[in-house]
Amino acid sequence: MNKRGFIALFLCIFLSSIAQSVAAQFTISGIVKDKNDNLPLPQVSIRLLSAKDSTFVTGISSKDNGTFSLKVPKAGSYIAAFSFLGYRTAYEPVQLSKGQPRRNLGDILLGSNDVLLQEAVVVGKAPEVVVKEDTVEFNADSYKTQPNSVVEDLLKKLPGVEVDSEGKITHAGKEITKILVDGKEFFSDDPKVATKNLPVDIIEKLQVVDRKSDLARLTGVDDGEEETVINLTIKEGMKHGWFGNVTGGYGLNGRYEAGAMLNHFFGDNQVTILAGSNNTNNMGFTDMGGSRFRRFGGMNGINTSHNVGVNFNVGKGDAFRVGGDVSYNNSNRDVLQRTERQNMFEDSTSYYSGYNKMKDNGQNIRGNFRLHWEIDSLNTLEFRPRFSVALSKSDSYDSALTTAGDIARSKVNFSESDNHNKGTGYDLSGELIYNHKFRNRPGRSFSIQAQYSYSDTKEDGWTKALYRYYQLNSDSTLDQMDDNHTWSNGYGARFT
Repeated sequence: MNKRGFIALFLCIFLSSIAQSVAAQFTISGIVKDKNDNLPLPQVSIRLLSAKDSTFVTGISSKDNGTFSLKVPKAGSYIAAFSFLGYRTAYEPVQLSKGQPRRNLGDILLGSNDVLLQEAVVVGKAPEVVVKEDTVEFNADSYKTQPNSVVEDLLKKLPGVEVDSEGKITHAGKEITKILVDGKEFFSDDPKVATKNLPVDIIEKLQVVDRKSDLARLTGVDDGEEETVINLTIKEGMKHGWFGNVTGGYGLNGRYEAGAMLNHFFGDNQVTILAGSNNTNNMGFTDMGGSRFRRFGGMNGINTSHNVGVNFNVGKGDAFRVGGDVSYNNSNRDVLQRTERQNMFEDSTSYYSGYNKMKDNGQNIRGNFRLHWEIDSLNTLEFRPRFSVALSKSDSYDSALTTAGDIARSKVNFSESDNHNKGTGYDLSGELIYNHKFRNRPGRSFSIQAQYSYSDTKEDGWTKALYRYYQLNSDSTLDQMDDNHTWSNGYGARFT
C-alpha cells in the first residue's frame, strides 16, 4: 500500500471511531403533560433510577414547554420517575443499549392526585431527592441514621455520594471542596470539620451544588473555574438562640472519644465553637500542614488527636459581612510493627526478623477570613486573608536480622537505623477583589483581582545506621544530616 492509501485508510478508521463514539452517547427525551387537559407541565422532577436496586443515577427538570432531554452515562436497564406537586408519580421502564442509545418516551401523562373527602387530614412526605438545573437536593429526614449520628453518617447513605476512609467526599465523581451552612462557608476549605462534627438532627436538607468561582459569581463573567460544594440547610427551629451537644465514650485498651459543639444562630449570623479529643484515629480536622514534611509513620498506627476551632459569619444582610474560622489541631501517631518471614529455596532456608517503631507529632494552626462589602449598588469589595503555621517532629527506629539454617541458625546480616526529623512551615496569603458595575451600561462591569502568597518551610533530619555482614566479617555505618529549606513568594493581578 502506498503512502496516500495508508493515510486514507487511517482517516477512514479515525472518522469511523468518532462517529461510533458520538453515536454511543445515551439520551432519554420526551414531553411531560397534564393527563386531563393535555397541556405541558414545566419544572417536573425527573429522576433516573437503576432498575437493579433503585439507586439514583442522574436527573433533570422539564423545561417550560414540558420537554426534557436527559443524558445517561452508560447503557443499561433503568426506571424513569416523574414527580410533580399535586400529581401522582409516574414510572417508565427504560432500556438503553449500544444498538439503541437514544430513547424517546413520547408523551408522559401525569394524573391528578386529588382526594375528595368530607373531612380529611393530609400528611405529605417530602421527596427523597429533588433535581434542579445545577443542584441535587436530598431530604435529610428521608434517610434513617442512628442516634447521635453526624453528617458523614448521612452522606454514606445518599445515592451517588461516596466517603472514603480518610473522609474525602465525592458526588458523581466530583470532589466536594467546601461545606456551606445556610449558604455560608463553614471552616472554609476543610469539609471534614462539618461532616465529622455537625449532628444530623439539625439538618433539614442537603444540597450538592455545582457553582462557578467566587470571582465569576461576583463579576458575572465566567472564568471557566467551577467547584462542587455541599450546602446544609438548618431546620427552622434551630436558627435562633444557642444549641449544642457533648459526646464521650471509653472502651477497651484505653480507647476514648470526647467532643463538644456549641452554636449560636441569630438571624443570618452564625457562631460555632468545636472541640474534640480521641485516640481512635478520628481526625476531626484535616492536618493541612503534615503533607509538607517527612512523616515516618505515614498513615499507619494509632493516632491521638486534639482539636479546637471557631467559625463565625456575621453582618447586616448581604451588604456587609465578615466571616472566617480559626482552628488548632494536634496529632500524635504511634506505630509498632514486627515482621517474621521465612524464605525457602531449593537448597537452603533463610529467616527474616524485623522490628520497626515510629512516632510522629504534628501541630497546625490556621485561619481563614472573609470580608464582603457592597459599598453601594455599583461597587463591591471582597478581601480573603489566610495564614497557617505547621510544626512537625518524627522519630523512627528500625532493626532487621537475617539468619540461615534449619536447626542451628547462623547469622547472615544485621541492620539497625535511627531517624529523626523536625520541621516548621509558615504560609500567608490573601486575595482582594474589587468590582464596579456601570450605571449607564447594564450588564457591563470592571473588576480587579490581586493575589499574594508566601510560604517558608524548614526541615532538619538526622540518620544514623549500622550494617553488619557476618559472612564477610565486615561492618559499614552511615551518619547523615540533612537540612532542607523551601520558600516562595507569589504575586498576581487580573483585570476583567
